[in-house]
Parts: sequence; structure tokens; C-alpha cells
Amino acid sequence: PFWVCCQPTWVLAALTRTGACLRTMGSRNWRAMRDMRRYRHHYPDLIERDGNGDMPNLSFYRNEIRFLPNGCFIEDILQNWREDYDVLEENHSYIQWLFPLREPGVNWHAKPLTLREVEAFKSSKEVRDRLVQAYELMLGFYGIQLEDRSTGQLRRAHNYQTRFQNLNSHSHNNLRITRILKSLGELGLERYQAPLARFFLEETLVRRELPAVRQSALDYFVFSVRCPRQRRQLLRFAWQHFRPRRKFVWGPHDKLRRLRPDPPAGEGEGEGGAGDPDPLPGAAASGQSSAPGGPRDQGGEAGGRGEGAPEPPSPKESKKRKLDANRREQAPGEPGAQSASEVERIALNLEGCALSQGGLSQETQELGSQPPGTKVAEEVRKRRKVDQVPRSGDSVGAGGEAEPPAPTQPCALPGCPEARENENGVEEAGDRAELEQGAPGSLATTEASVDKEAEVPP
Repeated sequence: PFWVCCQPTWVLAALTRTGACLRTMGSRNWRAMRDMRRYRHHYPDLIERDGNGDMPNLSFYRNEIRFLPNGCFIEDILQNWREDYDVLEENHSYIQWLFPLREPGVNWHAKPLTLREVEAFKSSKEVRDRLVQAYELMLGFYGIQLEDRSTGQLRRAHNYQTRFQNLNSHSHNNLRITRILKSLGELGLERYQAPLARFFLEETLVRRELPAVRQSALDYFVFSVRCPRQRRQLLRFAWQHFRPRRKFVWGPHDKLRRLRPDPPAGEGEGEGGAGDPDPLPGAAASGQSSAPGGPRDQGGEAGGRGEGAPEPPSPKESKKRKLDANRREQAPGEPGAQSASEVERIALNLEGCALSQGGLSQETQELGSQPPGTKVAEEVRKRRKVDQVPRSGDSVGAGGEAEPPAPTQPCALPGCPEARENENGVEEAGDRAELEQGAPGSLATTEASVDKEAEVPP
């Protein structure tokens, strides 16, 4: 590795072209990395040749021509090859016609896809339907079933065990899957890319059913996804389940650790499905069936947060979430907590109602027969008056005014609300300016007014 790193760029490129020892470096396929980057950036160095207006790939999907060499029409493939796994395995010419790319392949009879054909594919419903059927045909050959055409959600087929054995024993199918993923992205079916890549990550890293596909899934399948967000979530999912994790070379560990998962299905706009093996995103990106495993990172330290676990929210976010939860739990017609001004207004309204009843006398009616509103208003006033009356033993300040005694509760500063309890026993803040309105001028008049209001309702 040190010798390789010291070589100039042109030497590395020459070694790569000649198929020398630089195919892989530290288990990362750098040629695959360059190939997939070129594909994701729409082949910036590709010069498209003039085909005199011919569109053979579109004509094949319109069922107008047979695929070459020695092929048949696409309708024959979709109807008669669905269960013929031997033909699908042994024939190597049809795959480049079913899933064309803008780059040439091994079959020189198949012409590269052009930009005009791409637009025609996207605008024709008949062609798009046949493309989805061709995708389902190959999925069945690999032991996979398309569960939802709108989201691309996948699950194992009933015969997945025998089909997985074929995948493990015939590695050329990994090249076919890479072509399928690329073609889906070229022809307007990008929504199918992430679910298929996620399916193979689960089968290789979590369930460990396809060991022969693992390297291709990490080098090619994940990096064929053109959506950057979905690709990052797939890399995070792969990093969480790769063992040993320290040897994961397909992404920076510190950034993957800080990457936050997408919201679960139903709470956000993620395309993901339910049942992900961890609270991931990727899951969100894939929409596939669940895999064994739990949200807890098995590679984390005991008693602490694992490497792949998301960071805890800040205290401010936690308080905001609790407040939102309390608001959601409160019934629509349920009254909320009442402020001090509301309590004061209620007391005054009750007092007005009591005074409006003409049947009350000022001195002869007993307290037990008073309306409830009068009692409440009377208690509020008595508490105010008593709290403001200076006692005989109080000291006198420099201005000649009596200073209040040392409070047993925290004293309210000027301009700050004063705490009092409402009918439910809950302390609420009142306005000190209101409490001081109507304060008596002398100690004698204050005591007289207190005695009078103790007997007569206001």
C-alpha cells in the first residue's frame, strides 16, 4: 500500500487499465468507485454518436424488433421466460436489451442508450409498463418479489432459498444486478434503486444469506443510487451492520456516526418501509421487509451509547417536545391553566353578579347565604387588605411610612408578579400594582375597613 500511494496519478491509471494489482486497495474497489461516480454524474466525458435517428432500444420495447443476436420480441420474454430460470441463467444477450445503458456492454449487437431514447421511455406509458414487468421478471429470477409498484417495496419470494443458491454460485449475476440498478436510474425509475440496494444489504450483512454478493453490494449496488440522501442512509445502514466495523472503508466513520436517521414511516416524507432492523433511515429509503436485529447497536460499548446510536437531543429540544406532547394530549374543549389576570377577572365578575342581585342586605344577611361569587371576591379582598396592613410593631422608614414586616415567603420585587393560590390550590402570579390600588392612607382607617369588610360583603 505504501508503494502504491507513492506512485503518480498516471501510473495508477495505467495499472488500473491493464488490470494489474490495483484492482482493490484495502478491500475497497477503486475502479468501481470511479465507474459509479461517472454514472451518477451522467457520464460527463461521454460523446454521444449520431445514430441517424435510429432508436433500437425504444423499438425493442415497443415490440417492433427482436433483440440481437438470435433473440425474440419483448412480449415473448415477459410471457414465456418468467418461470424458465435455465434460459434466464444461460442466455447472456437479452439483459443488455432489457436494461439498456448509455455505455456499451459486452454484447456489441446491443446499442447504447441515447438521450432521445431516455426521453421517449419516460413519456410512453406502454414502454414504462413493460420496463416494470421486465424488472419483476428479473426479481423473480433472483428470488425477490415486488410488493408495491409505487414505492418499490420488496420481500423474499416463496422460492428464495433455491434462487439465493443460484446467486451465490453464479457471480456474473452481480454484474446483471448492477446493470439493472443503473438502467432504472436512467429510465425514470429511480424510486426502485434504494429498495433493491437495501434488500441486498440486509441479505448480505444482517441475514448473511448471500455472502457471494456482499462485495458487489458495497462497491456497486449502494453507489448506483443517485439520490444523495438515500445513498447516505444506505451507507449508514451498511456501516452499522458491517463486522468488524473498524474495517468499513466505504465511508468516513465519524460522519456516519453523526448522521441522523430519517423519521419513521408516516411521520415524514421518507419513502421507507416499516420493520427496519434499526431506527434508520435507510430503512426509510428502502421500504423493505424487516430484517432480524434491533435498534440497539451490538458493536457499542456496554452501559453506554453504541457507535451507531443517534445523538441525544438537546435539553431545549426535549422541553419543546414535552410541551407539544402536553398540548396534543389536552382535549379540545378542556380549559387550560388560568393566569392571574383571568382569576382576578372571574372574581370581579362574580362580585358584580352578587351585587346585581337586589335581594341581599348589607349587614343582616348571613355569610352562609351569600352567593359563591361573593365569598370568593370577599376572600380575595380580605387577603389583599390584611397583607398590606402594617402591624403595630412594624418599624418606620426614613420617609415616615411604615415598613412591612419580614416576609415569610420570598418578597416580590417592584414590577414582578406576586404569587397567590387560586381555588385549586395552584400558585399564580398577580399584579402588584393591582394589589396596591385602593391602599388605605392610615393605620386606623385600614384597621376599620378590615373590620368592616370582615362583617359586611363588598
